[in-house]
Amino acid sequence: MTSISRSPRGRLALVTFDWLPAWMLTTWGTTWLATPAFDALAAKGITFDNVLAAGDDLATTLNAVVGPASEVAERRQVASLLVTDADDVARGPLGRRFRDVLVEPAVPAERTAEEEADTALGELFATAAEAVPALAEEPCWLWCHAGSLGVVWDAPLALRDSLRGEDDPEPPRSAAIPSCVVAADDDPDRILGIRQAFAGQVMLADRMLGFLLEMLEGLGGEPWAMVVAGLRGMPLGLHGTLGIPADGPPQLLPYGDLVQMPVIVADAGGRMAGQRYGGLLAADDLGRFLRGCLAGHDEAGLEGLLTRWACMPRERIVSTTRAGLSLVTPEWRMVVKQTLEAGANESAAAELFAKPDDYFEQVDVADRCGAVADDLLEQLKAEASGPQAAPKR
Repeated sequence: MTSISRSPRGRLALVTFDWLPAWMLTTWGTTWLATPAFDALAAKGITFDNVLAAGDDLATTLNAVVGPASEVAERRQVASLLVTDADDVARGPLGRRFRDVLVEPAVPAERTAEEEADTALGELFATAAEAVPALAEEPCWLWCHAGSLGVVWDAPLALRDSLRGEDDPEPPRSAAIPSCVVAADDDPDRILGIRQAFAGQVMLADRMLGFLLEMLEGLGGEPWAMVVAGLRGMPLGLHGTLGIPADGPPQLLPYGDLVQMPVIVADAGGRMAGQRYGGLLAADDLGRFLRGCLAGHDEAGLEGLLTRWACMPRERIVSTTRAGLSLVTPEWRMVVKQTLEAGANESAAAELFAKPDDYFEQVDVADRCGAVADDLLEQLKAEASGPQAAPKR
Protein backbone atom coordinates (compact mmCIF):
# COMPACT_ATOMS: atom_id res chain seq x y z
CA MET A 1 0.00 0.00 0.00
CA THR A 2 1.25 3.49 -0.81
CA SER A 3 2.62 5.94 1.71
CA ILE A 4 0.27 8.03 3.77
CA SER A 5 2.44 11.14 3.46
CA ARG A 6 0.75 14.32 2.30
CA SER A 7 0.38 14.94 -1.39
CA PRO A 8 2.11 17.90 -3.03
CA ARG A 9 -0.28 20.83 -3.32
CA GLY A 10 0.05 22.59 -6.62
CA ARG A 11 -1.77 21.76 -9.81
CA LEU A 12 -5.29 20.41 -10.03
CA ALA A 13 -7.00 19.26 -13.23
CA LEU A 14 -10.65 18.26 -13.44
CA VAL A 15 -12.10 16.70 -16.61
CA THR A 16 -15.88 16.30 -16.73
CA PHE A 17 -17.93 14.51 -19.38
CA ASP A 18 -21.66 15.10 -19.56
CA TRP A 19 -23.77 12.07 -20.60
CA LEU A 20 -20.99 9.53 -19.87
CA PRO A 21 -22.45 6.40 -18.19
CA ALA A 22 -20.20 4.40 -15.91
CA TRP A 23 -21.39 1.06 -17.29
CA MET A 24 -19.92 1.84 -20.73
CA LEU A 25 -16.35 2.10 -19.41
CA THR A 26 -14.01 -0.86 -18.97
CA THR A 27 -12.94 0.63 -15.64
CA TRP A 28 -16.46 -0.14 -14.41
CA GLY A 29 -16.65 -3.58 -15.97
CA THR A 30 -17.70 -3.42 -19.61
CA THR A 31 -15.89 -5.92 -21.83
CA TRP A 32 -16.97 -5.14 -25.39
CA LEU A 33 -15.05 -1.90 -25.93
CA ALA A 34 -11.72 -0.56 -24.71
CA THR A 35 -11.10 2.61 -22.69
CA PRO A 36 -7.38 2.34 -21.88
CA ALA A 37 -6.87 5.96 -20.80
CA PHE A 38 -9.52 5.64 -18.09
CA ASP A 39 -7.93 2.35 -17.03
CA ALA A 40 -4.45 3.87 -16.92
CA LEU A 41 -5.65 6.76 -14.78
CA ALA A 42 -7.45 4.32 -12.47
CA ALA A 43 -4.17 2.44 -12.03
CA LYS A 44 -2.68 5.67 -10.69
CA GLY A 45 -5.57 6.57 -8.41
CA ILE A 46 -8.81 5.55 -6.75
CA THR A 47 -11.86 4.40 -8.70
CA PHE A 48 -15.20 5.22 -7.07
CA ASP A 49 -17.96 2.72 -7.77
CA ASN A 50 -20.92 4.46 -6.14
CA VAL A 51 -20.85 8.22 -6.59
CA LEU A 52 -24.40 9.42 -7.27
CA ALA A 53 -25.72 12.69 -8.61
CA ALA A 54 -28.68 14.39 -6.96
CA GLY A 55 -30.56 14.07 -10.25
CA ASP A 56 -30.26 14.80 -13.95
CA ASP A 57 -30.01 18.59 -13.70
CA LEU A 58 -26.57 19.47 -15.04
CA ALA A 59 -26.32 22.82 -13.27
CA THR A 60 -27.05 21.24 -9.90
CA THR A 61 -24.37 18.58 -10.34
CA LEU A 62 -21.79 21.05 -11.62
CA ASN A 63 -22.48 23.39 -8.70
CA ALA A 64 -21.93 20.50 -6.30
CA VAL A 65 -18.71 19.32 -7.96
CA VAL A 66 -17.09 22.52 -9.22
CA GLY A 67 -18.66 25.27 -7.12
CA PRO A 68 -16.69 24.88 -3.86
CA ALA A 69 -13.29 24.70 -5.58
CA SER A 70 -14.04 27.61 -7.92
CA GLU A 71 -14.96 29.79 -4.92
CA VAL A 72 -11.65 28.98 -3.23
CA ALA A 73 -9.67 29.61 -6.42
CA GLU A 74 -11.36 32.96 -6.97
CA ARG A 75 -10.88 34.06 -3.38
CA ARG A 76 -7.22 33.04 -3.28
CA GLN A 77 -6.58 34.31 -6.81
CA VAL A 78 -5.35 30.93 -7.98
CA ALA A 79 -4.54 30.83 -11.69
CA SER A 80 -7.54 29.12 -13.26
CA LEU A 81 -8.61 28.03 -16.74
CA LEU A 82 -11.91 26.65 -18.01
CA VAL A 83 -11.98 25.02 -21.44
CA THR A 84 -15.41 23.85 -22.55
CA ASP A 85 -17.60 23.13 -25.56
CA ALA A 86 -20.75 24.37 -23.76
CA ASP A 87 -21.61 28.07 -24.01
CA ASP A 88 -24.03 27.95 -21.10
CA VAL A 89 -21.33 26.56 -18.81
CA ALA A 90 -18.76 29.12 -19.96
CA ARG A 91 -21.14 32.05 -19.52
CA GLY A 92 -22.77 30.77 -16.34
CA PRO A 93 -21.94 31.53 -12.70
CA LEU A 94 -19.23 28.87 -12.53
CA GLY A 95 -17.51 30.05 -15.70
CA ARG A 96 -17.36 33.60 -14.41
CA ARG A 97 -15.24 32.46 -11.46
CA PHE A 98 -12.38 31.38 -13.74
CA ARG A 99 -9.64 33.81 -14.69
CA ASP A 100 -9.52 32.51 -18.27
CA VAL A 101 -12.30 30.82 -20.23
CA LEU A 102 -12.01 29.26 -23.67
CA VAL A 103 -15.04 27.97 -25.59
CA GLU A 104 -14.92 25.54 -28.51
CA PRO A 105 -18.67 25.08 -29.11
CA ALA A 106 -20.04 21.65 -29.96
CA VAL A 107 -22.77 21.84 -32.60
CA PRO A 108 -25.19 19.20 -33.92
CA ALA A 109 -24.31 17.58 -37.23
CA GLU A 110 -25.55 14.82 -39.50
CA ARG A 111 -22.20 13.65 -40.85
CA THR A 112 -19.42 12.08 -38.82
CA ALA A 113 -15.87 13.43 -39.04
CA GLU A 114 -13.19 11.84 -41.17
CA GLU A 115 -10.45 12.53 -38.62
CA GLU A 116 -10.51 12.53 -34.82
CA ALA A 117 -9.01 16.03 -34.75
CA ASP A 118 -12.08 17.35 -36.60
CA THR A 119 -14.59 16.10 -34.04
CA ALA A 120 -16.09 18.22 -31.28
CA LEU A 121 -14.05 16.34 -28.69
CA GLY A 122 -10.91 16.59 -30.78
CA GLU A 123 -11.21 20.36 -31.14
CA LEU A 124 -12.01 20.81 -27.44
CA PHE A 125 -9.01 18.86 -26.18
CA ALA A 126 -6.69 20.43 -28.74
CA THR A 127 -7.73 23.84 -27.43
CA ALA A 128 -7.04 22.70 -23.88
CA ALA A 129 -3.64 21.28 -24.79
CA GLU A 130 -2.65 24.53 -26.50
CA ALA A 131 -3.76 26.73 -23.59
CA VAL A 132 -2.60 24.77 -20.55
CA PRO A 133 1.17 25.41 -20.89
CA ALA A 134 0.49 29.11 -20.23
CA LEU A 135 -0.82 28.10 -16.79
CA ALA A 136 2.66 28.34 -15.39
CA GLU A 137 1.67 29.47 -11.92
CA GLU A 138 1.59 27.01 -9.07
CA PRO A 139 -0.91 26.38 -7.67
CA CYS A 140 -3.27 26.38 -10.65
CA TRP A 141 -6.71 24.99 -11.47
CA LEU A 142 -7.76 23.54 -14.82
CA TRP A 143 -11.30 22.48 -15.64
CA CYS A 144 -12.00 20.86 -19.00
CA HIS A 145 -15.71 20.24 -19.52
CA ALA A 146 -17.04 18.22 -22.46
CA GLY A 147 -20.77 18.29 -23.20
CA SER A 148 -20.64 17.02 -26.76
CA LEU A 149 -21.72 13.46 -25.94
CA GLY A 150 -25.18 15.02 -25.64
CA VAL A 151 -24.83 17.16 -28.77
CA VAL A 152 -23.26 15.16 -31.60
CA TRP A 153 -21.87 11.66 -32.15
CA ASP A 154 -19.31 12.62 -34.77
CA ALA A 155 -16.46 10.19 -34.08
CA PRO A 156 -15.04 8.61 -37.25
CA LEU A 157 -17.16 5.68 -38.37
CA ALA A 158 -14.19 3.36 -38.01
CA LEU A 159 -14.55 3.51 -34.22
CA ARG A 160 -18.16 2.32 -34.09
CA ASP A 161 -17.53 -0.14 -36.93
CA SER A 162 -14.66 -1.73 -34.98
CA LEU A 163 -17.26 -2.97 -32.48
CA ARG A 164 -19.41 -4.68 -35.09
CA GLY A 165 -19.52 -8.45 -34.90
CA GLU A 166 -19.32 -10.68 -37.95
CA ASP A 167 -23.11 -11.17 -38.04
CA ASP A 168 -24.07 -7.69 -36.83
CA PRO A 169 -25.77 -5.23 -39.16
CA GLU A 170 -24.00 -1.96 -39.91
CA PRO A 171 -24.27 0.62 -37.09
CA PRO A 172 -26.02 3.92 -37.87
CA ARG A 173 -24.02 6.23 -40.14
CA SER A 174 -25.34 9.54 -38.85
CA ALA A 175 -23.77 11.83 -36.24
CA ALA A 176 -27.24 12.82 -35.02
CA ILE A 177 -28.22 11.62 -31.54
CA PRO A 178 -31.31 9.40 -31.64
CA SER A 179 -34.43 10.04 -29.60
CA CYS A 180 -36.72 7.06 -29.30
CA VAL A 181 -38.48 4.72 -26.93
CA VAL A 182 -37.66 1.02 -26.87
CA ALA A 183 -40.72 -1.16 -27.39
CA ALA A 184 -41.02 -4.71 -26.09
CA ASP A 185 -40.81 -6.08 -29.63
CA ASP A 186 -38.08 -3.71 -30.80
CA ASP A 187 -35.35 -5.07 -33.04
CA PRO A 188 -32.36 -5.83 -30.77
CA ASP A 189 -30.01 -5.17 -33.68
CA ARG A 190 -31.24 -1.58 -33.85
CA ILE A 191 -30.54 -1.10 -30.15
CA LEU A 192 -27.12 -2.70 -30.53
CA GLY A 193 -26.26 -0.43 -33.45
CA ILE A 194 -27.14 2.72 -31.51
CA ARG A 195 -25.07 1.53 -28.57
CA GLN A 196 -22.16 0.87 -30.92
CA ALA A 197 -22.47 4.38 -32.33
CA PHE A 198 -22.35 5.85 -28.84
CA ALA A 199 -19.50 3.54 -27.87
CA GLY A 200 -17.50 5.06 -30.72
CA GLN A 201 -17.89 8.41 -28.97
CA VAL A 202 -16.78 6.87 -25.67
CA MET A 203 -13.68 5.45 -27.36
CA LEU A 204 -12.95 8.89 -28.80
CA ALA A 205 -13.43 10.51 -25.39
CA ASP A 206 -10.96 8.00 -23.96
CA ARG A 207 -8.39 8.86 -26.61
CA MET A 208 -8.77 12.57 -25.99
CA LEU A 209 -8.42 12.04 -22.25
CA GLY A 210 -5.24 10.06 -22.86
CA PHE A 211 -3.93 12.87 -25.07
CA LEU A 212 -4.54 15.45 -22.33
CA LEU A 213 -3.02 13.28 -19.59
CA GLU A 214 0.11 12.72 -21.66
CA MET A 215 0.44 16.45 -22.29
CA LEU A 216 0.06 17.32 -18.60
CA GLU A 217 2.63 14.73 -17.61
CA GLY A 218 5.07 16.27 -20.09
CA LEU A 219 4.96 19.68 -18.44
CA GLY A 220 7.64 20.54 -15.93
CA GLY A 221 7.04 21.64 -12.37
CA GLU A 222 4.79 20.17 -9.72
CA PRO A 223 2.78 17.05 -10.67
CA TRP A 224 -0.94 17.37 -11.31
CA ALA A 225 -3.71 15.96 -9.17
CA MET A 226 -6.15 14.51 -11.73
CA VAL A 227 -9.87 14.02 -11.30
CA VAL A 228 -12.14 12.67 -14.05
CA ALA A 229 -15.90 12.49 -13.63
CA GLY A 230 -19.01 11.72 -15.64
CA LEU A 231 -21.99 13.88 -14.70
CA ARG A 232 -25.01 11.92 -15.96
CA GLY A 233 -25.42 8.85 -18.15
CA MET A 234 -26.76 8.65 -21.69
CA PRO A 235 -29.95 6.55 -21.88
CA LEU A 236 -29.13 3.54 -24.04
CA GLY A 237 -32.24 1.40 -23.81
CA LEU A 238 -31.78 -0.21 -20.40
CA HIS A 239 -34.98 1.43 -19.16
CA GLY A 240 -36.98 2.20 -22.25
CA THR A 241 -35.27 5.32 -23.64
CA LEU A 242 -32.61 5.55 -26.34
CA GLY A 243 -30.85 8.88 -26.68
CA ILE A 244 -32.18 12.26 -25.60
CA PRO A 245 -34.92 14.49 -27.03
CA ALA A 246 -33.92 17.03 -29.63
CA ASP A 247 -36.27 19.59 -28.06
CA GLY A 248 -37.08 20.09 -24.41
CA PRO A 249 -35.62 18.53 -21.27
CA PRO A 250 -35.63 14.73 -21.07
CA GLN A 251 -38.18 13.03 -18.82
CA LEU A 252 -36.02 10.31 -17.31
CA LEU A 253 -36.42 8.26 -14.17
CA PRO A 254 -33.34 8.26 -11.88
CA TYR A 255 -32.12 4.72 -12.48
CA GLY A 256 -28.46 4.00 -11.87
CA ASP A 257 -27.46 4.27 -15.53
CA LEU A 258 -28.53 7.94 -15.38
CA VAL A 259 -27.31 9.14 -11.96
CA GLN A 260 -24.25 6.98 -11.27
CA MET A 261 -21.19 9.17 -11.79
CA PRO A 262 -17.96 7.47 -12.94
CA VAL A 263 -15.23 9.14 -10.87
CA ILE A 264 -11.46 8.58 -10.72
CA VAL A 265 -9.17 10.55 -8.40
CA ALA A 266 -5.43 10.31 -9.07
CA ASP A 267 -3.49 12.05 -6.31
CA ALA A 268 -0.46 14.11 -7.32
CA GLY A 269 1.63 12.21 -4.79
CA GLY A 270 0.55 8.77 -6.04
CA ARG A 271 -1.19 7.86 -2.80
CA MET A 272 -3.53 4.85 -2.82
CA ALA A 273 -2.85 4.11 -6.48
CA GLY A 274 -4.86 1.28 -8.01
CA GLN A 275 -7.51 1.16 -5.29
CA ARG A 276 -11.32 1.03 -5.53
CA TYR A 277 -13.88 2.40 -3.11
CA GLY A 278 -17.41 1.00 -3.11
CA GLY A 279 -19.14 3.09 -0.45
CA LEU A 280 -22.06 5.35 -1.32
CA LEU A 281 -20.96 8.93 -2.04
CA ALA A 282 -22.65 12.04 -3.40
CA ALA A 283 -21.47 14.66 -5.88
CA ASP A 284 -21.02 17.01 -2.90
CA ASP A 285 -18.33 14.70 -1.50
CA LEU A 286 -16.28 15.14 -4.66
CA GLY A 287 -16.83 18.90 -4.50
CA ARG A 288 -15.48 19.08 -0.95
CA PHE A 289 -12.42 17.09 -1.96
CA LEU A 290 -11.65 19.45 -4.84
CA ARG A 291 -12.08 22.43 -2.53
CA GLY A 292 -9.60 20.86 -0.12
CA CYS A 293 -7.09 20.39 -2.94
CA LEU A 294 -7.09 24.12 -3.68
CA ALA A 295 -7.49 25.29 -0.09
CA GLY A 296 -4.27 23.53 0.88
CA HIS A 297 -5.59 21.59 3.86
CA ASP A 298 -6.89 18.10 4.48
CA GLU A 299 -10.60 17.48 4.79
CA ALA A 300 -12.62 14.57 6.03
CA GLY A 301 -14.25 12.42 3.41
CA LEU A 302 -12.33 11.52 0.27
CA GLU A 303 -9.10 13.02 1.63
CA GLY A 304 -9.29 10.41 4.37
CA LEU A 305 -8.98 7.69 1.74
CA LEU A 306 -5.64 9.10 0.66
CA THR A 307 -4.20 9.49 4.13
CA ARG A 308 -5.51 6.49 6.06
CA TRP A 309 -7.96 4.61 3.80
CA ALA A 310 -10.87 5.84 5.88
CA CYS A 311 -14.03 7.45 4.53
CA MET A 312 -17.49 7.44 6.04
CA PRO A 313 -19.96 6.47 3.29
CA ARG A 314 -23.52 7.73 2.99
CA GLU A 315 -26.28 5.58 4.45
CA ARG A 316 -28.63 6.54 1.63
CA ILE A 317 -28.86 8.99 -1.24
CA VAL A 318 -31.94 10.45 -2.90
CA SER A 319 -31.88 11.47 -6.58
CA THR A 320 -34.65 13.48 -8.20
CA THR A 321 -35.60 14.12 -11.82
CA ARG A 322 -38.65 15.64 -13.49
CA ALA A 323 -40.04 12.12 -13.88
CA GLY A 324 -39.43 10.64 -10.45
CA LEU A 325 -37.25 9.90 -7.45
CA SER A 326 -34.92 7.17 -6.30
CA LEU A 327 -33.55 6.18 -2.94
CA VAL A 328 -30.34 4.18 -2.81
CA THR A 329 -28.83 2.27 0.09
CA PRO A 330 -25.93 -0.19 -0.01
CA GLU A 331 -28.50 -2.99 -0.44
CA TRP A 332 -31.33 -1.47 -2.51
CA ARG A 333 -32.45 1.06 -5.08
CA MET A 334 -36.09 2.16 -5.07
CA VAL A 335 -37.44 4.14 -8.04
CA VAL A 336 -40.81 5.91 -7.88
CA LYS A 337 -42.59 7.96 -10.52
CA GLN A 338 -43.05 11.57 -9.49
CA THR A 339 -46.58 12.00 -10.81
CA LEU A 340 -48.66 9.53 -8.86
CA GLU A 341 -52.41 9.96 -9.17
CA ALA A 342 -54.28 10.85 -6.02
CA GLY A 343 -55.17 7.70 -4.14
CA ALA A 344 -52.86 5.54 -6.26
CA ASN A 345 -51.17 2.54 -4.72
CA GLU A 346 -47.69 3.99 -4.27
CA SER A 347 -46.19 0.67 -3.21
CA ALA A 348 -47.37 -0.91 -6.44
CA ALA A 349 -45.94 1.99 -8.47
CA ALA A 350 -42.50 1.71 -6.84
CA GLU A 351 -39.75 -0.44 -8.33
CA LEU A 352 -37.17 -2.14 -6.13
CA PHE A 353 -33.81 -3.55 -7.19
CA ALA A 354 -31.34 -5.55 -5.10
CA LYS A 355 -27.82 -4.13 -4.87
CA PRO A 356 -25.14 -4.85 -5.85
CA ASP A 357 -26.34 -8.00 -7.65
CA ASP A 358 -28.78 -6.32 -10.04
CA TYR A 359 -26.26 -3.87 -11.44
CA PHE A 360 -28.37 -2.90 -14.47
CA GLU A 361 -31.63 -2.77 -12.46
CA GLN A 362 -33.60 -5.15 -14.65
CA VAL A 363 -35.36 -7.31 -12.01
CA ASP A 364 -38.03 -5.51 -9.98
CA VAL A 365 -38.47 -7.36 -6.66
CA ALA A 366 -40.91 -4.94 -4.99
CA ASP A 367 -43.73 -7.53 -5.03
CA ARG A 368 -41.47 -10.15 -3.41
CA CYS A 369 -39.94 -7.85 -0.78
CA GLY A 370 -43.00 -5.94 0.36
CA ALA A 371 -41.72 -5.03 3.82
CA VAL A 372 -38.50 -3.62 2.38
CA ALA A 373 -40.41 -1.71 -0.30
CA ASP A 374 -42.78 -0.17 2.25
CA ASP A 375 -39.93 0.85 4.54
CA LEU A 376 -37.92 2.46 1.75
CA LEU A 377 -41.00 4.22 0.41
CA GLU A 378 -41.57 5.80 3.81
CA GLN A 379 -37.93 6.87 3.94
CA LEU A 380 -38.20 8.34 0.47
CA LYS A 381 -41.33 10.28 1.38
CA ALA A 382 -39.62 11.68 4.47
CA GLU A 383 -36.51 12.69 2.51
CA ALA A 384 -38.51 14.23 -0.32
CA SER A 385 -40.87 16.21 1.93
CA GLY A 386 -38.33 17.28 4.56
CA PRO A 387 -35.88 20.18 4.48
CA GLN A 388 -33.26 19.98 1.75
CA ALA A 389 -30.22 18.76 3.60
CA ALA A 390 -27.21 16.72 2.64
CA PRO A 391 -27.91 12.99 2.39
CA LYS A 392 -27.38 11.27 5.71
CA ARG A 393 -24.20 9.46 6.51
